[in-house]
Amino acid sequence: MMSVYDLLLIGGTVLDAANNRHEIADIAISGGRIACVEPEIDQGLADSVVDVSGQWVMPGMIDGHVHVGGRRTTWDPALGHRMLAMAGVTTGIDFGSTPEQLIDGMQRLGAGLNMGGLFVMRPGETIPNDDPPPAEVEGIVSDALQRGAIGIKIIGGYDPFTPEVTANIISECNVQRAYIGFHVGTKRAGSRLDGLREVPELVGNGRLHVAHINAYTRGSILDPLEEVQEALSILTSMKGQLNSEVHQAVPNGTSGRCDSEGNVLANVCQNCLKLRDYPTTADGIRQAIKDGYATVITEKNNSVQRVGGDEALSIFDELHTDCSLSFPVNLPQSAMLLTTSKDSQGDFIVDAVASDGGSHPRNINIESTMALVRFGALSPLEMVIKLSWNPSRMFGLLNKGHFSEGADADITVIDPEQGRAIATYVGGEAVLANGEVNTNGGTLLVTQEGISTAKSSGLDFEVLDLQKSKLYAGFQ
Repeated sequence: MMSVYDLLLIGGTVLDAANNRHEIADIAISGGRIACVEPEIDQGLADSVVDVSGQWVMPGMIDGHVHVGGRRTTWDPALGHRMLAMAGVTTGIDFGSTPEQLIDGMQRLGAGLNMGGLFVMRPGETIPNDDPPPAEVEGIVSDALQRGAIGIKIIGGYDPFTPEVTANIISECNVQRAYIGFHVGTKRAGSRLDGLREVPELVGNGRLHVAHINAYTRGSILDPLEEVQEALSILTSMKGQLNSEVHQAVPNGTSGRCDSEGNVLANVCQNCLKLRDYPTTADGIRQAIKDGYATVITEKNNSVQRVGGDEALSIFDELHTDCSLSFPVNLPQSAMLLTTSKDSQGDFIVDAVASDGGSHPRNINIESTMALVRFGALSPLEMVIKLSWNPSRMFGLLNKGHFSEGADADITVIDPEQGRAIATYVGGEAVLANGEVNTNGGTLLVTQEGISTAKSSGLDFEVLDLQKSKLYAGFQ
């Protein structure tokens, strides 16, 4: 009998929110696409058959906020590709580097994933200064797209602009249909609830992706639950204009870099120290490390880990404060409420769960969301909405996030007993199997403007039409 399918996954519980499918079925794959999903498919029609009985099979997890590029301090960010693959991710969007850094990492340490990236605007590093006039912003956005980014990231918690410049960057990205992500904060407001309160004014009638909503509900201004309610109110009032996500890990990631006088530079790190009444100085960080409140993120055994105590102090001093820190500041109750809350139409107010991980050891999207399923806060199909379907719409990945005939054969297999991913496929090819990642490279996601860069990279690539993304759908 002649084979019809390249691969057949049999006996798994198929979870496909887009097609309202929650049933035991087989999935046939041909040419990297979904050929059909049916209760029983003749195994003789497939070149390869994999039994996934007892497992949950969902469209490939899309992590819409990761870090696999950027400036290297105590680790190589490209290690994040393999870390993401081990966590069950099939597609990731880098939120903090340059296209060149993303491409270099994929070439050296790629793990066969689909990866796109936002160009991070760091004054004095990736752009000239912190007060670019409109004409310069126009050129920065256009150049980023041509270099292979799918858009722009503003990191207000680290390198804030004035409200006027921030608003102009958002507006220019909207004009050019570049994806625009924002870690809130300007020179007027911090990376807290006050920064989130600025969003309606900054966006106007435009569009914006607001990163990690729960990072602004840590109790810096109001009681944490009051901050959650206000955050949900802001998002609800701007429905249709914003994309948003929540991360689930308790530890955060931030910079410990201090100026020549020992004062902490990053607003995020300052806020973490203030939450426990530590001085916002190098000595304050040292004391936080000694007390076990702060850890240092570093490379160990070909992965990225958090270390504490004397080891952390030694790294912090050897690097003259220029290292990454982590504080246990993300509140589980805030993350749960923001993840599960719906509006009056029954839609999730926050679109997705994302890790803010990659090379940060925070890649627990499946584990944490499965815990919500066990608790009864989410149904299995709602988990798929948060991890795959909604992220696919957010970024215009229209052929991902579902198992319709002809869709990309990106698949994540979850062991429901362990509550974690045990296998993944990207374009029908096994990426994660038997606890190992055996692929390299990956597929670069670019816009039309970045095709030349994508071709010269030597990587496989896919062209996104962001006009078809949730961010810009219907936007004139």
